[in-house]
Amino acid sequence: MITVTDRGPVRILAVDRPDRRNALTTGVVAELEATLRATADDGEVGAVVLTGVGGHFSAGGDVGDILDHVAGDDPELLALLRAFHRLVVEIWESPLPVVAAVSGIAYGGGFNLALACDLVVLSADARLCQVFVKRGVVPDVGGAWFLPRLVGMQKAKELMLLAPEIGAAEAERLGLANAVEPDPEAALEKAVEMAEQLAELPAYTVALAKKLVNHSADDDLRGSLEREAVSQAAALRSGPAVEGFEAFRKGVRG
Repeated sequence: MITVTDRGPVRILAVDRPDRRNALTTGVVAELEATLRATADDGEVGAVVLTGVGGHFSAGGDVGDILDHVAGDDPELLALLRAFHRLVVEIWESPLPVVAAVSGIAYGGGFNLALACDLVVLSADARLCQVFVKRGVVPDVGGAWFLPRLVGMQKAKELMLLAPEIGAAEAERLGLANAVEPDPEAALEKAVEMAEQLAELPAYTVALAKKLVNHSADDDLRGSLEREAVSQAAALRSGPAVEGFEAFRKGVRG
C-alpha cells in the first residue's frame, strides 16, 4: 500500500491505492508511520517526499474502514483515530525534513496530512477541502491545530466550517504551499529537488532547526529563546559548524 523509491539521498513514499484515490486506512497509516520511522534510522537518507500514486494525493480517511470501526466498540474507534495521530506525530517529530508533493484531490485527512509536512508543493490541478463538517464529523488528523497557525483563526474557521474546495493558486496565496507546478509530474520533481537541497545540508542542523520552528508554536518568547540557546550551543559544537567556522576564519586570514 506504500511504495518506496530512492532518488539518491531522497526517499519517496507514495500511498498506492489509486483505485480509492489513495484513501487512508489504519493499515496504510500504520505502514506509512513504520516506514517513516525506519527511514529516519537509515543513514543514507537525508530527506523524504510524501505523495500519492495515480494523480491524487489522498481523498482522506477510507469510508469503508471508518464504518467498520464505527460498528465496533469505542476503544476500536479510538484506535483508528490514534493511528492517524501517530502518523502526524511521526512526520512532525522526524529528524528528517518531509516534503509533500500534492496533486489532484487532497480532502479531509489527506489535506491535513500535507499540512503536517515541512514543505508543500502543489500541482496546478490540486483541489483541497476541509470536508469534515459537511460529512457530519469534526476536523481530524491535526487540522484544527495546523490550520489556524498557517492561515489565522478566522480563515481557518471559514475553511473548516464552510468547507469550500480551494485550488492550488488560492492555497499558495493563503500560505499553505511553498510552490505550485503545472502538473503532477512537475510537482513531484520540484518536491524531489527541494528534498535534495535539504539532504545536502548538515542533517543534525536541519533536525535542530525543524524542532525549533515546530516548538515555537507552543513556546512563549522566553521559552523559545532558551530552546534556541540550547540548540545553538549543540550545533556550534557539531562537526559541520566547527569545519565551517574554521574555513571562514582561514579565508579571512588569507
